[in-house]
Amino acid sequence: MPACDLSHPSFAELIASHQPRLVGYIRTMIADEHAAKDILQDTNMALLRKKADFEPGTNFTAWAFRIAYFEVLSWRRNKGREKVQFSSELVEALAESGEQMAKNYDTRLEALKSCLSKLPDRQKAIVQRRYLSGESVQTIAESMGFKANAGSQLLHRARQNLFQCITRLTTGS
Repeated sequence: MPACDLSHPSFAELIASHQPRLVGYIRTMIADEHAAKDILQDTNMALLRKKADFEPGTNFTAWAFRIAYFEVLSWRRNKGREKVQFSSELVEALAESGEQMAKNYDTRLEALKSCLSKLPDRQKAIVQRRYLSGESVQTIAESMGFKANAGSQLLHRARQNLFQCITRLTTGS
């Protein structure tokens, strides 16, 4: 079993391309956004330390998720003194749920791209400005010539349309 060479860009690219999935997976088990980012960094370091254990051609996502899971457990052990803690059973259930969601990540991402292109122009514009540029709904609405309430409604309709379209493309219903 050949070890993965970090000097070869493919391993680093694998890690980089999985950052959104990993942080999403970690967030299914940890409610604290800042802690999740810290755990993601710890996970990235562990992935690099364990790179020789990864067999190219196998499921990188599952391997990385397992390492992230153990990093979450380590974080929980170190934070055990805090008042609010999830039970180990809940963390395990959340981890399994996150793994199931990740299996559909690429399919849903492609569906999102397709569905975004099908939105009416105003809906597409408000989604892109809100989620890609981070503008507030009020700022977007004012620049588009309507009140914040109308902007919120437009964004709500766009999200509904995206949800229905993605569901239709990924489930066939």
